[in-house]
Amino acid sequence: MPFPLFGPLTVLIHTVRPYSIHGDLYFECLVSPTDNPADRSALRLPNHLINPEPRPGETLTLTFLMGQVTGAKRPA
Repeated sequence: MPFPLFGPLTVLIHTVRPYSIHGDLYFECLVSPTDNPADRSALRLPNHLINPEPRPGETLTLTFLMGQVTGAKRPA
């Protein structure tokens, strides 16, 4: 699944794996668009964008800029 270059995408989280790069915490998540759960892709979500950490089965709306995740929100 290609991620958008710009704008939002609502995804379902399938797996979450925390890891650190040079002391910065990230979550490697296997996600799929909510309208196509079989189309899965991995992405890295910086820790500073979401608290508490994402959980499998959770839905998030991610915001992208130049193909990178710049925001993450849980549904209200």
